[in-house]
Amino acid sequence: MANARHNRESIISPQGRRDTIVVGSFRLASAICIAGTLVSIGHMIDGGGRTALVWAIIFTVAAGAFAFGELSWGGRAARAEERRLRILLLKRQHALATASNSDPDGTPPARLVTMMTDNTERLTEYRQVYFGATLAAIMIPFLILFYIGIAIDPVVGFVVMILIPLIPLGIRGFMLLFRKASSESRKQRDQLSNRYLDAIRNLNTIRLLGAGKRIEEELGRQGEANRGAIMRLLAGNQIVIIVMDGLFSLILICLTAGLAIMRSDYLTPGESVAVMLLTVLLLEPLQQVAGFFYIGMGGRASQKAIESYLASQTVGPSAAVTPDAGSWINDRLDVQLENVHYDHGRGEVLRGVDLEVPRGGRVAIVGRSGAGKSTLMGIIQGTLPPQNGHAAVAGRIIDPQALTLTRSLSASVAQSTWMFTGTIADNLRIARQEATETEMWDALERAQVADEIARMPHRLDTHLGEGAAVISGGQAQRISLARALLSGRRLLLLDEPTSHVDIESEARIIDAVANLPRDWTILMITHRPSLLRIADAAYELKEGKLGRLELAA
Repeated sequence: MANARHNRESIISPQGRRDTIVVGSFRLASAICIAGTLVSIGHMIDGGGRTALVWAIIFTVAAGAFAFGELSWGGRAARAEERRLRILLLKRQHALATASNSDPDGTPPARLVTMMTDNTERLTEYRQVYFGATLAAIMIPFLILFYIGIAIDPVVGFVVMILIPLIPLGIRGFMLLFRKASSESRKQRDQLSNRYLDAIRNLNTIRLLGAGKRIEEELGRQGEANRGAIMRLLAGNQIVIIVMDGLFSLILICLTAGLAIMRSDYLTPGESVAVMLLTVLLLEPLQQVAGFFYIGMGGRASQKAIESYLASQTVGPSAAVTPDAGSWINDRLDVQLENVHYDHGRGEVLRGVDLEVPRGGRVAIVGRSGAGKSTLMGIIQGTLPPQNGHAAVAGRIIDPQALTLTRSLSASVAQSTWMFTGTIADNLRIARQEATETEMWDALERAQVADEIARMPHRLDTHLGEGAAVISGGQAQRISLARALLSGRRLLLLDEPTSHVDIESEARIIDAVANLPRDWTILMITHRPSLLRIADAAYELKEGKLGRLELAA
């Protein structure tokens, strides 16, 4: 119970709760002002004259202002909560991705996409726009009838009040009746998202195997199942609207009108008219019914889905990295690992790894696929938290709670280079926003790609297109190297930087790295013997341990 309460508090922020109250207050104030207008009209009929007219105008203007406030505040509050929830979910997913004790299979990507888009939107529309207004709408009939019972006629006011609780009870009954339809609609949406995402991610494979027609038909069937589930939900919604709106509206209006006629001997003409007009406000809860099954039930289901994800995907404390107050750190080393262990949940991939990379050194690590090289590099880069042992980068202890700081200490070039759709300058400035053209050309020169870019018609302003289609893989890799050099970080981490490039590009990348000044520290993972020739030291990662290799003279 305590855990559930904690999760609920984390998903609905204090500001979100305040916004719900504000939206409900706006709705309530607007209804009260409308009631004031209707009562003033009754006073005008009874001879209230100019004073009653003035009050009617004042109440009308105020009602409009409060209604505008409800819509405006609710919309802004929903968008703010959307942003907060998406950040919360992204942070949780990132924590899970870097936590050693999380489920290695994780959450399906399609479910995460649905949760961060459709679910967050539905939840915030429900909580910030709909929920507060609905609570206010349920209160409005009681307040109106209480006023009628006290100020106009107790028989009319308190007799009709007895029927009002039947409305929320009716809504609850229909909610239970159509809960299965809402659950089925949500299930079909999730399945459709999964299938579409799988198809997009494997588009090349589908095309190569000639399975496009079959996948298209399967997606069509899944889409039709999703459409059917939505139509069943909407059909249920319409049934509720017809039954609730028709039945309760008829009962309330007829009962109120009948009681007003029966009590005509005790009521003035203006009071009778005011009672009849105020009947409109008794139907406020019914106006919310129209959106209940799409906004209400969808929002509640989305809230449960997000709460369930946050509750199940918990991140426990990482195994401690005992720093001994930093007394073990050697200031002359840019990378220092002592007895480091790491386990992804399927057995240890690092078993007591020791590594020292001196400042200005060139160190290479080799090993077969699956030996743990990427895990080792991830710890040094700050994308994985260390579990056991001592670990430091650039003289700073790697703290599992401050991995962002660790990431800021090094620059990386991966084997698969990602270029953003934009210009070459845009891609370079990702590393340092304030970089000048001179600095960018200097970095490109160091990466041995400046001459090729200089020959392009638009030079630094050349648009790379989707997937950097206008440049070769070797050029992309060297631009990535220039981006790392432009960052100003003196620890350069290279993860198979020449594995996907041609021989000429490989030679130029090696020359670029070899010609870097000795105040740059370079740690590289490689299978290529050509990179080993620029290394001062080399190690082989085998069975979770690092062993020193002898380099050819």
